[in-house]
Amino acid sequence: MIPAALRPPDLLFTKGKLMQAVSSSIADAQMAEDLNQVRKVVDDLINDTPAIIHDMINNIMSGKGKMLRPMMVVLAGRYGEFEADKIYSLAAAVELLHNATLVHDDIIDDAALRRGKPAIHTLHGSKLAILVGDYLFSTCFVVAANNSKIEHYDSLAKAVARICEGEILQDTGKFLFDPSIRNYKRRIASKTAVLFSLSLYLGAKESGCSETVCSIFIRIGYSVGMAFQIIDDILDFTGNPKKTGKPSFGHDLSEGIYTLPMILALKEGDVQLQNLMNKGILTRRRRRKIVALVSGSGGMEAARATAAQYTRRAIREIEKLNDGYSKEQLLSLTERLLSREY
Repeated sequence: MIPAALRPPDLLFTKGKLMQAVSSSIADAQMAEDLNQVRKVVDDLINDTPAIIHDMINNIMSGKGKMLRPMMVVLAGRYGEFEADKIYSLAAAVELLHNATLVHDDIIDDAALRRGKPAIHTLHGSKLAILVGDYLFSTCFVVAANNSKIEHYDSLAKAVARICEGEILQDTGKFLFDPSIRNYKRRIASKTAVLFSLSLYLGAKESGCSETVCSIFIRIGYSVGMAFQIIDDILDFTGNPKKTGKPSFGHDLSEGIYTLPMILALKEGDVQLQNLMNKGILTRRRRRKIVALVSGSGGMEAARATAAQYTRRAIREIEKLNDGYSKEQLLSLTERLLSREY
């Protein structure tokens, strides 16, 4: 079994307080208005495109996405001199960038669903989907070039390079079990955490925050992004496909992507689990057995403990910020991401 030191601590917040924070965040009129303004920027960008491109992008952007990254741009932007047009445009650029990576991810992973809807390549074929993803990338950079300093344009380009690095590491490592937790963290830092950090940094920097505050936001983004991806990997084992939007539980397993719960479970030397993993193609029945064994060995429990550690780090950094609306929203967001089911 996983040592007691690695087991997850008690929830950082009581259930009642957590639900109150979630309800408050969802109902918050200011954030709802901010995100509506970001969506308006996106709509304005695609309204003049040819009908086929407009329809495909609208299909991609109209899904039940969390819009976490543009939310972070706006929240960090409110820590300085908030120039609405500029910050909303940068938030839209980040959302375009994120969706471009999702389009390409789905093609690479041959994922049939995205956010519970048919992925764009299943509707229009991989060739058109790749081109639409490229179109989103290029539009992101046009928006960034028109609304930010040149060094931030450079930051976006570097973020894309890091995201691609993470995807390359993941794809070249499929079906090759790597027991290194360090390599796993490096992969998810590139794949996920880098864009969370960039989102907060862009908002803070463009609104004129000090380098000290910008550095705090970078660390918040990294820790929240790491926790977010670990929870995502746990949900691949335990999540309800109707809530997660994935085609089935154990999708990563079937694709040969071994994540933290599996790494921690196999480190315990579970022979039955090792034998199941060495039998070739994973059937649905075998996936169920693997999920049960990973859970029974404490792998899921220890992975959630790791996510909680990153959450606590993020909260420590958030507490360094001045009190106010954005701080409350960041705390609420960080709390609820730890306990999400989708």
